[in-house]
Amino acid sequence: MRTGDLVYEAATGRLGIVEKIDKDFHGARQAFKHLGRPREYCVDSTVADVVSPTQHGICDRVMVCWTDGPPEYLESHELEVVSEAR
Repeated sequence: MRTGDLVYEAATGRLGIVEKIDKDFHGARQAFKHLGRPREYCVDSTVADVVSPTQHGICDRVMVCWTDGPPEYLESHELEVVSEAR
């Protein structure tokens, strides 16, 4: 995805043009997680069990100029590129 691309938001069906991209704006690659064991098996319930990847990872924030409304910021995984700018 680059500036000037035509994008589609699947949730609402809107089309727009990418105006600005903020790289690595939100998220993390890894997180401390609890495995959900019963309390009687935990030595310390405040300590995480594992470090594992997150569901979305690091996301970019994209400003989209919509055809039917004002510009708006969305996360990159919410948009699909319809056509790429050259």
